[in-house]
Amino acid sequence: MKMRRDRYKTSIAFIDLLFNITVGLTMLFIIAFLLINPVAKKGDIIVKAEFIITMSWPSSSRDDIDLYLKDPADNMVYFRQKDKGLNNLDRDDLGTSNDVVSTVSGDVFYRLNEEHITIREIIPGQYIVNAHWYAKSTVTTRMDNGEMYQPSDNVPVTIKIEKLNPYQLIYVGTKVLNYQGDETTFLRFTLDDDAKVVETNDLPFKMTQKLSGR
Repeated sequence: MKMRRDRYKTSIAFIDLLFNITVGLTMLFIIAFLLINPVAKKGDIIVKAEFIITMSWPSSSRDDIDLYLKDPADNMVYFRQKDKGLNNLDRDDLGTSNDVVSTVSGDVFYRLNEEHITIREIIPGQYIVNAHWYAKSTVTTRMDNGEMYQPSDNVPVTIKIEKLNPYQLIYVGTKVLNYQGDETTFLRFTLDDDAKVVETNDLPFKMTQKLSGR
């Protein structure tokens, strides 16, 4: 009778247990791997900066508008001095004149008139942000959409100032430049030792009077 019972014994239960243990260990390994190497989110860009200043004007404009920044240490950042002190201008946008790159596959267009200045570290004191209409396009030409481009009598310019750590929108505003050579102060903002904005105003300050030539 004992031999007959042994004939019907099976190892299925043991195999099931071994399989479940293997699956469990595999899942634990995958979870541990994901925790060690988190999946990067698409579009996340790490910028080492405390403030970003963005200036934009109509994408159809062929006029050259320049962004200026003066920091509390009297460092000025603009098209000829893109890296000064703890500040940096990323690109001198000349309107539409430097918006086209020719390749073997054809022309590539960058349809945005925009400049950025980053403040990489804080110096307590007053910062001044200006825009200057450097060059006016005086030629009437046909645009890509078939319409005729007419030289501008004025240019609306928008400036946005953002604090990054933690994020705070400090300022956004639009002012109109009325002639070639026109310069306007958009904002003066004063930072304390904790990088907090403690005072703002738009009292005029002409930076181009101290600078000349391109």
